[in-house]
Amino acid sequence: MSMDKRIAEEGADWIAEMVSEDLGGFVPAELVDLVMEFEHRVRQETGDEQMGHHAMTERLVLMLEEDGVPVKEGAVTPTVIEEILHWEDEFLAMAGQPRTVRPS
Repeated sequence: MSMDKRIAEEGADWIAEMVSEDLGGFVPAELVDLVMEFEHRVRQETGDEQMGHHAMTERLVLMLEEDGVPVKEGAVTPTVIEEILHWEDEFLAMAGQPRTVRPS
């Protein structure tokens, strides 16, 4: 599934705000955008459009670490990544592009 660039940017901003509120810290929209980009790549490369959040998070942690995002220092934890994925589901549903993922 591919999103129009404007909707993706709007989604990243909204998701970052929701995750920040839920977790009580600051999550930048740039991180959300990167997670969404990597997630799209994983779904394309694996052909698994319904990959669950836990399995996706495991892959994303490795990709983010390779990209230089501080995952080992605890700045970006698997909890943050899964929260981004859950809020992305909400955003996609509101944008009229709901997705189905397997339960983790």
